[in-house]
Amino acid sequence: MKRRSIAKPAPVEAVQESRSLAKGLQILETLARKGNPMNLRDISEFAGLGKASTLRLLRTLQATGYLARDANDNYELGRDWPSIQQQNRLRSVRELAVPFLQGLNAELGETVALAFLFEDVIRVIEVMDGTHHIRMSNYRGGILQPYASSLGKSITAYQTPDVAQRLLYTYGIFSLTPNTLTDFRAIQDDLTMVRQRGYAWDREETVPGGTCIGAPIICGNGEVFSSVSMSMPKARFNKQLEELLPGMITDYASGIAKALKQAGVCEGAPAKPAATAHAPAKSGA
Repeated sequence: MKRRSIAKPAPVEAVQESRSLAKGLQILETLARKGNPMNLRDISEFAGLGKASTLRLLRTLQATGYLARDANDNYELGRDWPSIQQQNRLRSVRELAVPFLQGLNAELGETVALAFLFEDVIRVIEVMDGTHHIRMSNYRGGILQPYASSLGKSITAYQTPDVAQRLLYTYGIFSLTPNTLTDFRAIQDDLTMVRQRGYAWDREETVPGGTCIGAPIICGNGEVFSSVSMSMPKARFNKQLEELLPGMITDYASGIAKALKQAGVCEGAPAKPAATAHAPAKSGA
């Protein structure tokens, strides 16, 4: 018979570190559920720790960007930490959109992507590469230009002035190619056109030689927190596709929106247009 090995107990230090990690995660989850800033005393009582121990945890979470402290010494989630609502939406959007992305990808064999609005950035959350030997590329987690990429413009155009301004300010406005719009008035006019048409073009505004069309995924109440796109090399783009793609991309975006509505994902107050956003500070070239 083989001798059974007896598992050694974890070192005391490891157990203590794990408990600290667990307490830190509990603090983050509580702030996410509460949705409002909390002071040291309330957080300390919830965590069941002394104020000194709680303060060490809070300072660590603040230093790593997971928490922010306001002028009244209250703590709230850092902007890079998605709220519970965002996490649920993110998971639902990705899961529900996949069949539509597969269908859109199969239409022309071109690269398709899905984007999602976080606190102050727009990121790519799903990509399906094209089947052509020469194709456009994208990657999950990439931060999108709110004023140049079709995915970014499709979301930014439907935000409130404050949110649109924050998106532009966070990313900055600078030239990526000779076709990139950097004049704030021109960007506003372009975003207005996106709202009027219901879709956005990226004609070599982010990458030389690339053409992309995106559309907002509009909830029944007018809220937009996601978008879908198709991209291809300029050499494969023609007049026929220019006429075909707007209807195709908006149809797929509408299909995703209906799926989100049926799943109860679309909630909240309608968004206001971003036409009155103030010009952010200009950075870069």
